[in-house]
Amino acid sequence: MTAYCHLTFPLPVNQTFLYRLPDELKNRVRPGTVVIAPLGSRKIKGYVLEVTDSVPGSGFQLKDVCEVLESGPALPPEFLNFIQKLALRNLSSPGLFLEQAEGPVRLAEIKPQVIITSKGKEELQSGELKGKNRELLDLVSQRALSPVFLKKKLKWRDLNAKLKSLEQAGLIEIKQKARKAKSLALPPGQAPRQLSLPVGFLAEDSPVSSIFQALQAMKFQRFLLAGEAQKRQEEIFKIISQAVDGEGYVFILLPEIEQTKRWLSYASRLGSTAVFYHSRLSGKKRSEAWESIISGKSRVVIGTRAILFLPVKPVRLIVVDEVQNELYDLAENPPFDVREGAQIRAKEEGAVLLLTSSCPPVSLYYHSAGSGELIDLGQTDRCYTRQFSRQDLSHWLQEELKVEAGPVLQAGRQIFFFINRKGYAGYLVCPGCGYVPRCPACQIPLIFDKKKGELVCRYCGQSMSRQETCPGCGRQLKAGRIKGSQFLVERIKKALPDLNLALLEEGEEKSKIEGYLKKIKSGKIQLVIGTEYALPRLSPGSFSLVVVIEPEIGLNLPDFKASEQTFIRLFKASELLANRPSSKLMVITSMPDQPSIKYGAQADYPSFYREELEYRQLLKYPPFSLLVSLTLSGHNLRRVAGASRQLGEELNERFPALEIIGPKVKPRLWKKVQKEVKLYLRLAESKEFFALSQFLEDFSHQHSQARLSYRILL
Repeated sequence: MTAYCHLTFPLPVNQTFLYRLPDELKNRVRPGTVVIAPLGSRKIKGYVLEVTDSVPGSGFQLKDVCEVLESGPALPPEFLNFIQKLALRNLSSPGLFLEQAEGPVRLAEIKPQVIITSKGKEELQSGELKGKNRELLDLVSQRALSPVFLKKKLKWRDLNAKLKSLEQAGLIEIKQKARKAKSLALPPGQAPRQLSLPVGFLAEDSPVSSIFQALQAMKFQRFLLAGEAQKRQEEIFKIISQAVDGEGYVFILLPEIEQTKRWLSYASRLGSTAVFYHSRLSGKKRSEAWESIISGKSRVVIGTRAILFLPVKPVRLIVVDEVQNELYDLAENPPFDVREGAQIRAKEEGAVLLLTSSCPPVSLYYHSAGSGELIDLGQTDRCYTRQFSRQDLSHWLQEELKVEAGPVLQAGRQIFFFINRKGYAGYLVCPGCGYVPRCPACQIPLIFDKKKGELVCRYCGQSMSRQETCPGCGRQLKAGRIKGSQFLVERIKKALPDLNLALLEEGEEKSKIEGYLKKIKSGKIQLVIGTEYALPRLSPGSFSLVVVIEPEIGLNLPDFKASEQTFIRLFKASELLANRPSSKLMVITSMPDQPSIKYGAQADYPSFYREELEYRQLLKYPPFSLLVSLTLSGHNLRRVAGASRQLGEELNERFPALEIIGPKVKPRLWKKVQKEVKLYLRLAESKEFFALSQFLEDFSHQHSQARLSYRILL
């Protein structure tokens, strides 16, 4: 009986392809098998999603699979389901995600080879060929060469055209050669080692007893664990002993590699059962970690998004630490939100999903509290001093810096200056009351386009002429020229020239940053200036004085979550302060009574949550609506814009209650290869999202001129 298979390729093509399996290959192919198959004029690597003997309809001419590259143990069906659902959710190719599951060594590398044919040899010997054709055939007559090598050797701009014409004339043949690499997957059947830990507590007396019950039931359930980082980690450590009982795996996801340092002590307590897995490991160490995980020796895996693609089972617990961190939603290839990916995999595995944070997203906290999924461990009381200063930064550095810093430095302690700005602000602001013009429709701070002299909304694209005066106090509005980190470095060096100073911000050399961090830890550097980039790289409780400079900068970002992000930054900066009465948190701000600044300095999440929830309910932002960001991208702006207009028309027709904000061209992308158009959709009821997602999937298949992607903004 003839067998067929559905293939997906690691290409940005949102569809699968049907191929015929030759008789000699069909017994070696199963879901997840890596094969070589023709696609257009090329032969490339693909992944088998399904094997079937159903005969396709008449009129179809199917191509054959060429070669099986990997026929090891089949991928778990739960894992394949996770991959396909993740790809569907992101309107992407399953092949791009399956490529992530290959491990630290690629299973195969496909290289084209240019080979001279017998006809080509005859033409070469006849002496009739002249010029470039003869030179090229002379080279490949000695041995098969790759087009890449020929391009470097000959340096011809028209090499591809020459190769194509010679191939059409039958003088050369271009073959795809697969070079296999050793698979790192270990043979099945090795018994995993059971984790045995001394557990000095009773599960029923624990604040996380509901998590234990969910683990025992072996079914999917989501929890939000809020509270201080150390308290959360201790509870997670207790939970692990039950989660990996028998053959279970635990995944601990972190937003960035630097945060693995905060889990080192817990990993050492687990011994060989725990392993770190991320892209910054050397090739050898990553291969060793892979083997240890696949064999079952290490079943507590700590790392970044890569661990979601480990093809192991059963997964009992997935922890997403610092869930509020926006680095989980990076536009890497393939792009997806790691938090959504973790939930999809947990559902497929029947695992417990544990989201943790000391300052969770407001929408997540609201929904978790309403569904009974919230476990709040609370915060340790803060006993440090808090002080606000309305002084201008230049004046404060000139008049107050030495007064505040002197006693701390004389005691041999360290000071951290937090300023989350490298450049200049793009908005108008009142220097008196802090008023910033906002969009009348979206209530989002307007971006100031200095060249045009206009105020523009990032969400809906609405523009208006520049306001000259503040409607509240009547003072002249100024362009937000915020003094950034470099300004601060210059002024502090001038005021305190005899002290070592370190600047921690994105863009600095990695070796330089690592050198700074070692000196900070040893106490050789007493003054540290940093942006948000510095917060996860510094140890909590390291400083006796933390100075937060103009946190209101973040409030003027064109985002409905600007207040929440400002609170989080202040909260995280305060965690670097040693919690003792002699420590001080100083905030230089013109808006000390703004809730995110006032409660952020106090590390008071409950109070901030209540105020922010009231604000969002008034403006119908999440969690009181569902806000979806849509992006259409492509190489041709005209086609992308046309697709966006058609999308808007069909959305209006299919979903009359849907509020559409936009479309607008994404700023600063006119000169780039990829052109992007963004829309924002607001749904009053989240239950409408399923029908919307189905529509977006169909639209994506029908309009290949623009790539569609979407994100839910919580």
